[in-house]
Formats: sequence, C-alpha cells, structure tokens
Amino acid sequence: MNNNFKTIYECFQDRVNQSPDSSCIEYGETVLTYRTINERANQLAHYLKRNSAGAESLIGIFQERSPQLIISILAVLKSGAAYVPISTAYPDERIAYIVSEANFMMILTGSSYLQKITTITDTNSTSSVKLLDMDKEWSHISIESSDNMPSHNSPNDLAYIIYTSGSTGTPKGVMIEHRGIPNLVQEQIHKFQLNDHDRVLQYASISFDASVSEIFTTFVAGATLVLVPEDSSSIGEGLHQILKEKRISVVTLVPSVLNGLPHEELPDLKTLVTAGEACTKKLIHYWAPRLNFLNAYGPTETTVCATIHACDATDEMISLGAPIAGTAVYLLNNQLQPIANGETGMLYISSKGLARGYFNEPELTERHFIDNPFNEGISDKLYRTGDICLQAADGVIEWIGRDDLQVKVSGIRIELGELEYALREYVDIQEAVVTYNFEQNTIGAYMRSATTIKPNISQIRNYLLTKFPSYMVPTRFLFVDEFVLLTSGKIDRNNLPPMEEVRPNIEVAYVEPSTHLEKELSQIWSEVLKLDKVGIHDNFFELGGQSLMATQIVSRIRSVLGMEVPLHIIFSAKPTIEQTAVTLEKYQLEQMDSSELELLLAELENE
Repeated sequence: MNNNFKTIYECFQDRVNQSPDSSCIEYGETVLTYRTINERANQLAHYLKRNSAGAESLIGIFQERSPQLIISILAVLKSGAAYVPISTAYPDERIAYIVSEANFMMILTGSSYLQKITTITDTNSTSSVKLLDMDKEWSHISIESSDNMPSHNSPNDLAYIIYTSGSTGTPKGVMIEHRGIPNLVQEQIHKFQLNDHDRVLQYASISFDASVSEIFTTFVAGATLVLVPEDSSSIGEGLHQILKEKRISVVTLVPSVLNGLPHEELPDLKTLVTAGEACTKKLIHYWAPRLNFLNAYGPTETTVCATIHACDATDEMISLGAPIAGTAVYLLNNQLQPIANGETGMLYISSKGLARGYFNEPELTERHFIDNPFNEGISDKLYRTGDICLQAADGVIEWIGRDDLQVKVSGIRIELGELEYALREYVDIQEAVVTYNFEQNTIGAYMRSATTIKPNISQIRNYLLTKFPSYMVPTRFLFVDEFVLLTSGKIDRNNLPPMEEVRPNIEVAYVEPSTHLEKELSQIWSEVLKLDKVGIHDNFFELGGQSLMATQIVSRIRSVLGMEVPLHIIFSAKPTIEQTAVTLEKYQLEQMDSSELELLLAELENE
C-alpha cells in the first residue's frame, strides 16, 4: 500500500478534524455538521464491515437525494467497499439488470423504496441479496462505534461503479479506482476557487459521475453541500429560485439546462461550471464577464474530469481547456501519431483517474483502453474517447463530434445503438435507426414496420419506458417504407427523411380546442413541440415533450396571461391542454382578491 496516498474519505476526515462544527449538509431546514455526518457514516461503516464489507465488494445504493444518501456513500467507502448508485427513476428492467450483473453483497435503501427493490430482486436476482432498510435499521446501526476506521484501501482498489448507456443493448459499468478521486478534487477546488464559506448545489443524480465532484470537492474544501428534494422544480425559473434562495456560490450545470436559466442576477454565484455537453459562444459571452465561468470536459472513464478551461468573453474558439493535474491528452490519427495544427483527430486520455475498465466486459475494455505509447508516467493505458477534436494553432483543442453513435442529451451519455437494439426487439418493428438532433437536443427514431399495420406510437413509447429512463426515450417517431442502403448493405444514415412536423399517431383521438384559452395553449404547444396541431386530450410527453420544453411553455403562458404562473401549477395536473386550461383558470381565480372576484361575478350575471 502507498503510505503517501490518502483516500478521499481520509481527506474528508481531515476536514472534519479541522472544522467539526461547520455546516456540512443543508437539506431544507435541516443543517448537519461535519462531525455529525462523519459520526453517522462511521456507524454505518462499522455495521457494513461487521457484515463482511471490504475491498472489491460491491454495495448498491438505491435512495433518493437526502443526507442519508450522502452518509451511505461515505460509509461504503469507509468500510473499504465500492458503491454502485442505482437511480430510483430507472425502470424495473434496468434496475434488475444492474442488480443481477453486480451481484451485490448488500443494497442500501429506505422505506420509500424497499417494496420496489424487494420485488425486483425477488423476481430477477439469481442470488439472494441483503436489502438494508436504513430507516428501519438505523436504531441498530446507531449503536455502532462513531470513531473513524483505519483505511482499508490502496490506490488501485475499486471506489465505485457507474453504469452508463451501452451500445450492445445493455448498460455498461465503468469501474473507478480510488487513485484518481483525491487528484480530481484538489484540482477542482483550486479551479472552482472553493473555500469553506462556499455553498455548493448538489444537482446531479448520484447515478452520474458529476455527483462525485459535487460531493467531495465540497467536503474537502470544508464548504456546505446544499441538497434539494429530487421532486422540486430544478430547471428554468425553479432552478433560478433555488440558486437565489439557497445563496448558492458554486454550481455545475449542463449547457442545455443553463440555456433555460433566466438572465436575472444571482449575486451569490461566483463559479459556474458547464460540462456534459458542448458549450456555446452564446453562454460564454453572457456568463464569462459576470463570474468564474469554466468549461469542463471528461468522460466517466477518466474520473469525472480531464480538462478545464476558464472562459473569456473574447474567446474565438470553444476550448476544452488544459488537462488537470495527473492527466495528459493526445489528438492522434489512425496510426496513433500526433496530428498537426489545423487537423482533426481522435482524443485519447492518460490519467491517474483512468478507469480499470468495464465491469464484466473484457473485450470492450480492450477496445477502449489501449497500451500507452507515450512515456509520461501517468498511466499505462490510454482511453480512446471517441471524440473527434480540432487542434488549433494556438494549442486550443475544440470538440467537433463523435466517431460513433454516442450522444449527450442534457449531459447524459446515451448510446443510440442501445435504443436501436431495443426497437428491433419490438415484435411489430422490422428495422430501426435512431438519430440525434443537436440543434433541438432531441432523439428521433426511424422505424420500418414488420406488418402492413403500423404499431401505435404510444405503445412503442410505453414499451421503451419499461427498459429505459424517460430521458433516453425518443421524442420523435417516423415510419418509413424502406431505408436507403449503402453499397456495403448498411443503412445510409445520411440519407434519412426529415422528421415530419405532424401530430404522431398516438392512442388518443384528436379533439380540437374550443375555448379561447384552449386555443391559445394548443398554439403554444404546437410551436414548442414543432407539430402542426395538438388536441386537447393529447399528453404533452407522448407528443415528445421534455422538461426543458416545459419551461418554454410556461414562459409563453405567462406572456399570454400577463401573470406569474409557477411551473408546478401547470404540470402537477395531467399534462393535457384540457387539464392545463382547467388548472390555469382555477389558479387565476385563486389569485384574485375579493373585489376583483365580485366584479367578475357581477359581469357574468349581467351577460
């Protein structure tokens, strides 16, 4: 074991010793100190250790965002084991796959999700996995020692596995070792200008690696991690309100989310990090003059982040930035030789934080992690990112595109091949091609029916929702009679028809709007969804609607009504034109004072 190496949980413990009574986690009105979080994590870690947790053992975490979730992550690491986050929003089939493949020694959950995970594991797991209901068992856990445990981990021990979309039809687990996490955290603390007075928003789901950065950069810097319930409105004006009311000073957001943030002052915000998607000049020109605006880049396979660029409003190109400490990047041609300035090449990464590979996928690991021909002493392997980049004359590296079917939608990695595989498995579909529209940030599915009667789009969408989280499901569907083929026999992806801007064939029959408000809403939905018409019983999400589109709809409704309307007022009800109109009319009445209401009733009586 490397005597000079400190695990990330030891770095956290050092911070606890420095400022035990400082605010560590804020959740609603609850504020928990570093001492409290550490002691609770220690109690759970001792409990896990007594139940055979140790190096290389895997413990699943199936919980919603809360202090208990963060304590669980810390405790698993302190016990020497590795954690595997499972999103509670995943469909049962995806959860079952992860549970079956990972073969957990234990899954940490809570009373709210115990029944769901119990049903899934009983039905699908080949071996009995222990489920720990943290809410029910805490009385037993709390009698354990609250003292720190000795470190159980060497740099090359497994710290966590995060599952990402896989091109072969199933998700793949990226295995991250301990060695790269402290390196990442120290570098980001410096770049983010983090200190113990900061308040950092924990925005990312723990099933995405951005959460690793949010949690541990905050803790090692001695700052406060601010948690918001996952069911709260965390896009558009809802997110702006959270940033303002919670006095957030550091936050990481993907460009598509940042685009929806109102251009209103956030006096407490000092560092804004954008990552997960290609940044735009529009965002740089607005945010760079106002605060420390950083463009970060890094695949999950390199422990969250590989490069960072401090943006300037005068930037001519959108730079991926310079490698963080312990990282080297290379733009290479097909012969693995460095390219010249002005040329494009494949981006390869050498890093202290390079993943061990893909869980139970040796062939896939071998394809993506190649021997490092450069003797820079960082890592023995290079990760082939699949990102095509341009090498500018001044050393700037600019992202151009991909050499495969991997895309980022709202910062989340999606393999279009995984969706194509699932669509081809559908009984009434003969062939399928899935594409991504960069301008609209939407996924589209082209399909050839296996029968003369085309299947209903609602049925196809519901089928996909049993396999994928909603953010992966295409928003546009189009049936084609035949696909144009290349001479190789493969489908010509560059010769697909444009997606039709017509209302899809969903289960609900079209009923046109009748009232003035319904007509206004239908027009707004049609424009945002880019459809020729929207019926009053049509479901917003079945038409291809997304949460980011919802913020555009709310903004336009406010303009039409001339009044502030909260996002939750519109989408808490069934997302149809008819129900939205009813909800809005009720809300308008509730906002009127008694004199306005009496005047309205008098006018109605006189008609």
